[in-house]
Amino acid sequence: MNQKYRKRNTLAFTAVSYFALAAGLFLFCLGVYNADWELNVKGYYLLCMVLITISCIVVQKVVRDNTEDNELRLENPKHRMRNTAAFTGMSFAGLIIGYGMFFIGLYNAPFELNVKGYYIAVILLISYSAIGVQKVARDNAEDKEILAEEDARRDIHA
Repeated sequence: MNQKYRKRNTLAFTAVSYFALAAGLFLFCLGVYNADWELNVKGYYLLCMVLITISCIVVQKVVRDNTEDNELRLENPKHRMRNTAAFTGMSFAGLIIGYGMFFIGLYNAPFELNVKGYYIAVILLISYSAIGVQKVARDNAEDKEILAEEDARRDIHA
């Protein structure tokens, strides 16, 4: 049974994930740049965007680490968790605070409904694609290690 390892993400999926994140960030920044707002308001929305983006990446990492660690603990009860409960809670708190700041600010802003809808749609695109990019980056790094080990084993037996 000499089965070849199959990578989890295609090149197309990887490219689309990065493109979606880049497009979302670009569209959000373009909207803020072209808006007729005071500089402090522009800074507020850019800060919300950065906090939400980073928090999405951290939450995805924490959830995946915790899931993998729980599976490893079933095999080895002494396995050490990579994230503390405090870190897990803070990562979710950061995401909730980021969304809270964004939506409260948007709710109270004197913008027209189509402008509010634009920013909501783009922040959701950024959130989803940030999670996707983090998943793709981690999968690709793990796949690279596994393929390198497989190549090394093949070279030893050749």
